[in-house]
Amino acid sequence: MKVLVTGAGGFAGGYAARRLAALGVDVVALTRSSPVAPPDDAEAAARFSVVHADLSAGDDLPAVDAVVHAAATSIWDGITVDQMLGDNVAATQALVRHALACEAKAFVFFSSFSAFGDVAGDVVSDATPSVNPDAYGLTKLLGERFLEDVKDQLPSLSIHLPAVVGPGSKRNWLSECVRKLKAGLPLSYVNPDVRFNNACHIEDLTQMIFGWLSGEHTGAHMTAVGAGGDMVVRDVVARLAQGLDTTSEISVGDRELRTFLIDSSRAQDEYGYMPMSVSDMLDRFIAENR
Repeated sequence: MKVLVTGAGGFAGGYAARRLAALGVDVVALTRSSPVAPPDDAEAAARFSVVHADLSAGDDLPAVDAVVHAAATSIWDGITVDQMLGDNVAATQALVRHALACEAKAFVFFSSFSAFGDVAGDVVSDATPSVNPDAYGLTKLLGERFLEDVKDQLPSLSIHLPAVVGPGSKRNWLSECVRKLKAGLPLSYVNPDVRFNNACHIEDLTQMIFGWLSGEHTGAHMTAVGAGGDMVVRDVVARLAQGLDTTSEISVGDRELRTFLIDSSRAQDEYGYMPMSVSDMLDRFIAENR
């Protein structure tokens, strides 16, 4: 099987590309401009090639059997809606068209919990409706709709992702906590007594993708993933601090944020998702960042 993995110059796409090659998949790692680190193992590296292309510009792409679309531009300082439309919507549309043209057998789309928008309940599952998503969430919804429109020709799995952590992860709460704790910077957090499982490890995600790509499917599928079980936020921070042996001053703010737990039971029952427990995920994340 030859699989195109986009966003291979970033954390999630790069990890998935290298890990899939290690699992025996022929991987074409796509990046626009960022360098791509190859697998360390020689056999995996022999199954790994890199392509530089701009999806939104319509650059030529190689024929493949499947696509894992991890590339995206999310909301951050200096990021405009126009940029997200190009990098997320136009790029995904072009990639879906390419997959159809080369008669690919499967398409995995990294969607986001931002697509749910304003979550009213205490638990998010595959049945949770989308209500008033922000601009980034809307771009992810459009990607899901592109795949829904071609479900009879291109089997797909859209994965609603929370914070994804692993070696080199950035721009989510757990990764920011680790960054500050490693540097000895002050860390303030909120909702200390709230239960938390709003994250997944990139290894669990990649294993799920590998299993799904290895099967035969029809239609457009969507599912949500999160860590196994849950842990109180106060204990999450304490475990990170202890594992990293930090000198950071840690405090609890008085602000409260809207939170929810993730029900990923359907991903486990139907799509082979086998998440680490929150504690095991944290311990692995600590070890990867010492």
